[in-house]
Amino acid sequence: MLRFSIWFFVLCVHWQVVLGRAIPSDIELDKRQSPNIPLRILPLGASITYGIHSSDGNGFRRRLKDQLRSEGWEVNMVGSQNSGNMRDNDVEARPGNTIDQVRAATSPSLPCRPNIVLINAGTNDCRLNIDIPNAGARMRSLIENILSAADMRDTLIVLSTLLPSGNADISRNTPAVNDQYRALVRTMRGQGTRIVLAEMSGLVYPEDFTQGGQVDDTHPGDGGYAKMALIWHDAILDAARQGLIPRRASLNGGLSCDRRRGDDL
Repeated sequence: MLRFSIWFFVLCVHWQVVLGRAIPSDIELDKRQSPNIPLRILPLGASITYGIHSSDGNGFRRRLKDQLRSEGWEVNMVGSQNSGNMRDNDVEARPGNTIDQVRAATSPSLPCRPNIVLINAGTNDCRLNIDIPNAGARMRSLIENILSAADMRDTLIVLSTLLPSGNADISRNTPAVNDQYRALVRTMRGQGTRIVLAEMSGLVYPEDFTQGGQVDDTHPGDGGYAKMALIWHDAILDAARQGLIPRRASLNGGLSCDRRRGDDL
């Protein structure tokens, strides 16, 4: 009777695994891990991060925040700029900025001590043919500038590859820059930096760059931004599983970085 009970238990477990019942889903895992660390996210970049060509001006940010919150995360976007009709529309992005200009523009947001920095930058370097062989080195300088700020050494960096484009110069230069970014993430991760890659190669031109019947050669439409949000989301969850997201203390001293009433919208 005991032997039968043991074999019956093993058989039940086997079929639960086969049917997927004994393996927690990604959502179940993420809900178990997520509530303990409030996220203070700095979206950093140029016009794509700003949300140009999206119908609401939010770009990927509203969709990303909504998805994370639906899974139990507490999320606060930070940045010295504002874009979009979402209430929590803080961002650090200026249309037209190159990698070096993005680096120079980070200073106002770093006192907010974000525990996640999302970086999408380099498209304008490609458009302007700015020293493409050293784009990865400039990106490394940008990242190191962030991590050298006060209380930022353990911040999670999520670096995205560049999007496809209908612009000839961007399209020609993007593969080389993306290869440098992928290598940079591998190198810095091997050196102990908390960094993961958000691989944006899944976006398709021109389908994901069409909004209201108009195709933009650089900026996604709402559908493309939705894809970006999902890719950012998955990269953040991957980092969470690896224990790469640090906890941040509440801020003092009058900074407007902490969540305000209504920021959940």
